[in-house]
Amino acid sequence: MSDVLALARPELRSLVPYTPGAYEQDCIRLNANESPWRAPGDPTERGLNRYPPPRPWTLRRRLAEHYGVSEEELLVTRGSSEAIDVLIRGFCSAGHDRLVICPPTFDMYRLYGAIQGVEIGRVPLLRSPDETRDFALDAQGVLASVNEATKLIFLCSPNNPTGTSMRGSDVESICEAVTGRALVIIDEAYREFADAPSFRELQSRFDHVVVLRTLSKFVSLAGVRCGAVIAAPVLIEFLGTVLPPYTFPTPSIELVLQALTEDSLRVSRERIALLRTERERLAAALLRLPQVTKVWPSDANFLLIETKDGARFTEAARRGNILVRTFSNETTLEDCVRITIGLPEHNDLLIRAVSTAERGNG
Repeated sequence: MSDVLALARPELRSLVPYTPGAYEQDCIRLNANESPWRAPGDPTERGLNRYPPPRPWTLRRRLAEHYGVSEEELLVTRGSSEAIDVLIRGFCSAGHDRLVICPPTFDMYRLYGAIQGVEIGRVPLLRSPDETRDFALDAQGVLASVNEATKLIFLCSPNNPTGTSMRGSDVESICEAVTGRALVIIDEAYREFADAPSFRELQSRFDHVVVLRTLSKFVSLAGVRCGAVIAAPVLIEFLGTVLPPYTFPTPSIELVLQALTEDSLRVSRERIALLRTERERLAAALLRLPQVTKVWPSDANFLLIETKDGARFTEAARRGNILVRTFSNETTLEDCVRITIGLPEHNDLLIRAVSTAERGNG
């Protein structure tokens, strides 16, 4: 194992974390300058007049159990987006360090890097006329891009917005080659929609591999913003000094704990199965539309399609009161549209809206 903390910002490795006021369940709390009264209509068990725990320890325990890791390997964050931010802040100094991304991919890697003043290295996904191999990870290109300033490599699998999963051998080759040189962050936000196994297994061999997870899609809690960093305990402890205390709100803690009960998880799994079936049905229906020229295979809860005219497709969907996503800043996705898999009736409305527009222009 490498000294993975040697990659962190030197001035943060000795940072003394903030020490919040102690919380003991049976004690009167006069040490945190809180209001002694609950707000009118406060429905929470803990009380919103009290700060949440500095870290949501009960939630961390349940999430660790859910993901099959130890508590010391997990940090709860406000969505995986906050995880991306705290990793970049912890390891990249402005004007000095560098991260690598593989576009087209989740744009928050670029944004948080730019906010931190970090150089962004771009290694585009490989294109192929074979749709099943299109948008593949360029492992050799990634390794060629890594230099002494590179601290973080972001890989998204299944990738957003392409829906493609990365080959395990490609990811493993990168992890092995950059040992002691950079962290490899594998964003598995859409893991539950795919057949391929998690890359979590790599962490048993590489302490510089970080896995990101989220409950936004799987248990329908995008509005709660609950994500997790899974990494070596020494990394989790370090990131905990960078992340301020009290960041995860009381209502969110209670709602996530409810969503992680066995009955709730059973419903979520059933919905995932239905969504995957609907994903295939919608893909077949889209391919029958004259305006659609390609539908890429997807391991996520969305489809990426290529159209003859992306703006026209988007306008047709909007006339049917449906919003879809285009990527005007990504040259490799010209006239491409990303469509989230909705309820069957919503997917049918989309097909009808676009079909009606085509007939009207025919």
